[in-house]
Amino acid sequence: MTTTRAWNIIGNRRWGYLLSALIIIPGIIALVVWGLDLGIDFTGGTLMDLRLGRDASVSEIRAVLATFGHQEAVIQKTPEQPNQVLIRTAALDEPTVARIQAALGQRFGGVDRAASSVANVGPQIGRELRTRAVTAVLIGLVLQLLYISWRFRSVRFALTADVALFHDLLIVVGLFALLRKEIDSAFVAVLLTVIGYSVNDTVVIFDRIRDTLAQRLRLPFAEMVNRSILEVLVRSLTTGIGAVMAILAIYVFGGVTIRDFALGLGIAVITGTYSSIFVASPLLVDWENWSERRAGRAAGEAARLPVPAPESEREPERPVVFSNPPRKRRRNRGRR
Repeated sequence: MTTTRAWNIIGNRRWGYLLSALIIIPGIIALVVWGLDLGIDFTGGTLMDLRLGRDASVSEIRAVLATFGHQEAVIQKTPEQPNQVLIRTAALDEPTVARIQAALGQRFGGVDRAASSVANVGPQIGRELRTRAVTAVLIGLVLQLLYISWRFRSVRFALTADVALFHDLLIVVGLFALLRKEIDSAFVAVLLTVIGYSVNDTVVIFDRIRDTLAQRLRLPFAEMVNRSILEVLVRSLTTGIGAVMAILAIYVFGGVTIRDFALGLGIAVITGTYSSIFVASPLLVDWENWSERRAGRAAGEAARLPVPAPESEREPERPVVFSNPPRKRRRNRGRR
């Protein structure tokens, strides 16, 4: 009980709400003002599949592209064909493509034209990919709502978990808008990771809350939720920190191509752990408090209404007695 009082997460839940608002509101403003910086996967671009004269590292190829202002291009290589390189950039005209090929050929021993190709990806494919990405995220949200409703047999648990999940999505998308990071097809995987990780951590805490409620302790609901959070707090933090450390190694040593992807995964893990503790569970307590206040108001209004006494306590009806009873008319016998 001393630990519960020392770490009163539920009692200080308004600070958690405030921190979330300080992150979400600037992100929403950035989305409205700047929007998302969509990559060529969504907007279309130029795809160059080139076979160079010799093997070249990704950093060397990127240095050549940087001289043309395309240092953020996506560069892919395969170990089976080290001289083959796949470059994806924003839409380029034919003279620019020719100059880039000439610069790469001069630096890396020529370009085999017979084994190389250049193609333009139109915006129509980007629109289809955007539609599919939004559809995938919405389906994920609905499935998570149905899963938690079935698991806990409670719409209250499901809706609070989905609010926390929507909170995580807003933070990830808003931070990418604030940082002006490019959004590509890998970002869809980041959003789906947010959905999976956030709900996973929330389910662990909600399971503990349900077990605590089943013990029928004579404690306020808020204190039981706070106790449940503290019982799984170390587990949640340990799992989250371990995942962040692995993602940090990918961010530092994985190269420029997957750096934004690793950044998105790191944000997803951090906000998923945070929302399970400081958003989903406090919302559950606020909902319970609101339900109790609503029930109390209904009981108070019912108490103010006149309640008829039961029949056993009612006084028997008394006959009506007139103060001046009417006199009987005398019959005048023998008188006319």
